[in-house]
Amino acid sequence: MKLHKSIISEEATQVFAALGDPTRRRIVEVLADGQARRLSDLVEEFDSTRQTVTRHLDVLESAGITSTVRRGRERYTSLSVEAFDPVRDWLSRYDRFWDERLAQFKALIEQGEAS
Repeated sequence: MKLHKSIISEEATQVFAALGDPTRRRIVEVLADGQARRLSDLVEEFDSTRQTVTRHLDVLESAGITSTVRRGRERYTSLSVEAFDPVRDWLSRYDRFWDERLAQFKALIEQGEAS
C-alpha cells in the first residue's frame, strides 16, 4: 500500500490538534469578537478552575491561536487570527476540488438540456 505524502503544514496540524478539544474551541469563539480577555474573565465564562483554563490557553498559545500579554498582575489573552492562515490554505485545496467538480456537473446538466 502506497502512502501519500501529507500536504498539510505543521502549523495547520498544530491548529487542528489544539481545536480538537471543545473547551478550546469555545475559548476561540469567545475571543473571536476581537476583545482581549483577562484570565479571570475566561475562568468565570467557563465555570472552571484557573488552572484548567490556563492549561487550555497554553495549548492554544503553543499552536499560535492566542497570544497573552501581562498588564500589571493581569494576563490578557486575544485571538491571533493569522494562526488560521495555514488551515485556510490547506482547505482552499478542497475549495478548488469542489469548484471543479461542480463545474463539471453543471456542464453535464447543460449538455443534457441542450439535447
